[in-house]
Amino acid sequence: MKPFIVKLTGITLAIALTGWLVFSLALPEFYLPILPFLLLFFYLVTISIHAYQLKMAQKDIGKFTRSNMLVTFFKLVLYSLVALVYIAVDKENAIPFVICLMLLYLFYTFFEVTEITKSTKSSEKK
Repeated sequence: MKPFIVKLTGITLAIALTGWLVFSLALPEFYLPILPFLLLFFYLVTISIHAYQLKMAQKDIGKFTRSNMLVTFFKLVLYSLVALVYIAVDKENAIPFVICLMLLYLFYTFFEVTEITKSTKSSEKK
């Protein structure tokens, strides 16, 4: 789990630095003050879900496979609720928020899937 957290922290810092550069140099009019909190939210959710999935994979790989679909559905519902709440509160900035949310979802999901695939493959070999 520790290597995952180190990699995730590095990716999160890289995204934060990239976001800072983009929003300070190229697109300052689209910066939303909630974006650092959104980044922290994705970071914490990704750690929590990865820990849960690792625990499921270690117990029973068949149970992991079944629960993986539920976890993915739960993430989509959770992120959709965050989007809906934000859009209800701040309709003017809905498009930049949704674009940032989608990009973060893609980055973090890609990273999470590659890492859990590596973990499950190595646990299958044991």
